Amino acid sequence: MSKLVVISGPSGAGKGTVVKELLNIYKNNNDKVHLSVSATTRSPREGEIDKVNYYFIKEKEFLDKLKNNEFLEYNQYGTGKYYGTLKSHVFEYLDKGYDVILEIDINGYKQVINNYKDALGIFITTPSLKVLEQRLRDRGTETEEQIEKRLKTAKDELKNKDIYPYIIINEDGKSFEAAEKVYKIIKK
Repeated sequence: MSKLVVISGPSGAGKGTVVKELLNIYKNNNDKVHLSVSATTRSPREGEIDKVNYYFIKEKEFLDKLKNNEFLEYNQYGTGKYYGTLKSHVFEYLDKGYDVILEIDINGYKQVINNYKDALGIFITTPSLKVLEQRLRDRGTETEEQIEKRLKTAKDELKNKDIYPYIIINEDGKSFEAAEKVYKIIKK
């Protein structure tokens, strides 16, 4: 039976890397998996392709879909842009026998489990907040103010991690091992 899997965790925890490894494990086992594509009202960035990276839609269309209860989850971020997971997209793949992976935040997970009780939640984190901070600093892509904001958000997310049935520690250099743990949880 196919599963809807929600993977969340603070920025810098390595969720994206774990998900990439997880997709490779699925491929190597000839298992059916689909990484869900979100809808957004923001404009495509250079190199992004509609329906591959995101479903790029106008705000009016997004709000119409929201009013018609077409999202499993959605959020509007500080930029004013909306992001959300279309039910039709997820259920199309679940109906075809694929496990569907959503990489979304805690608020999205809360919405998903309200809309789809069988969703499996997995929280990816680091061994400590200090490790998380170091990873954010090592990226070299953000200002001190942005790092502090991400750390504040991470602290809030870590307070709520227990709403997830599974918590995986992504240790430095061990993303493959974390992905293997995720895969075993999904398949059991």
